[in-house]
Amino acid sequence: MRENATIIEDDRGRIIAEIDDKGHVALARFPDMPEEIKDYLVDLLVDSTDEDSKAVRGFLNYENEENEFCS
Repeated sequence: MRENATIIEDDRGRIIAEIDDKGHVALARFPDMPEEIKDYLVDLLVDSTDEDSKAVRGFLNYENEENEFCS
């Protein structure tokens, strides 16, 4: 966790997103993440960066081998 970062947690207290003071976003993924949370994270990243929504959703759905997704 970075200093001066905004942390977003799910209802279990797991960090699902971190936004630093420069606007960079890092996402976490979990196998049991609800679709509503995935939708929120896709919207968050696409609205704040120029990331492709399909790439973000692919990461959240474990469709690739990436271990982290950062803007």
